[in-house]
Amino acid sequence: MHALVFHGEQQLALEDVPEPVLAAGEVLVQVAACGICGSDLHGYLGHSPRRNRSIPLVMGHEFTGRVAAAGPGATGDLAEGERVVVHPQISCGRCRACRAGLSNICPNMSILGIERAGAFAEYVAVPADRLFRLPADLSDQDGSLVETLSIQVHLFRQVARPLLRNVVVLGSGPQGLFAVQLARLAGASQIIATDLIPHRMQLAKQMGATTVLRGDEDVVGRVLELTNGWGADFIVDAAGAPATRRQGIAALAPGGNLGLVGLLPGETPVEFNAVVNRELVVRGSYSCTDDDLARSLELLASQQIMLEGMLELAPLREGVSCFERLLDPMSGLTKVVLQPG
Repeated sequence: MHALVFHGEQQLALEDVPEPVLAAGEVLVQVAACGICGSDLHGYLGHSPRRNRSIPLVMGHEFTGRVAAAGPGATGDLAEGERVVVHPQISCGRCRACRAGLSNICPNMSILGIERAGAFAEYVAVPADRLFRLPADLSDQDGSLVETLSIQVHLFRQVARPLLRNVVVLGSGPQGLFAVQLARLAGASQIIATDLIPHRMQLAKQMGATTVLRGDEDVVGRVLELTNGWGADFIVDAAGAPATRRQGIAALAPGGNLGLVGLLPGETPVEFNAVVNRELVVRGSYSCTDDDLARSLELLASQQIMLEGMLELAPLREGVSCFERLLDPMSGLTKVVLQPG
């Protein structure tokens, strides 16, 4: 079968590789659509130690497909040919985190496309309990965004307070665009989004942002101005850069919450006196639970979340050029979904 194989920093090639051999409890999924995640781009640039340890690696963890075959001992109610979306995180189910309901931060987890072969390929082996039925009215390509949305659903469930007033979203890539829409669904009266790329700034406006700012202007000053000097109740750092982390802390209202989901490398010096004196809450949020993914499926299937203008489809054979295009901020791309065949 054809697969995109990662061999190291900016070394990605379309190759013929053997089809997966199913272990006990696994299902063979014929991939229909797989999105290129921002973390895949970091991996491509050599910035992901976990991916580097797995070289050669087939990346890709945001995907839909069809059940092609079941391995020995695979159980569940999904028949051959059924359309599915996959939760790529495989937790151990035995550790203290898993037993406490924190499977998304299981220290023993492996993730499809990171520790084991992923879905930038025609077929992928998946544990049967990681499959979710894809609703009939949700396309393969739109369904590939379920895992991306789930990360923001998890954050909002963990951190956001009900009946939000002022929300700031730092970075309007796919994660930020979903955060804008969840803030709208949460009833926020003012949603301020930032980015540096005009196309993404326009999308943020279309998806519910009441104000869009360039990320290199005085974001903190503008947020304080727009909130009458008070600051934002809730800020999502979807970029993960040192500058956005500092902006997030400085632009919070007293008692406000900063949710961190961006994962750019590097340390960020923080003046913690402001955190203490203003009782700020700074919280990381990683991946998602099964129920977060199920809720994301519902939101997409009910069309409460907009995708128009976000996606560009491309065949798997153009995957290498798509990675390079996504690295160009002027490409106009927000999310690329690769399709085998």
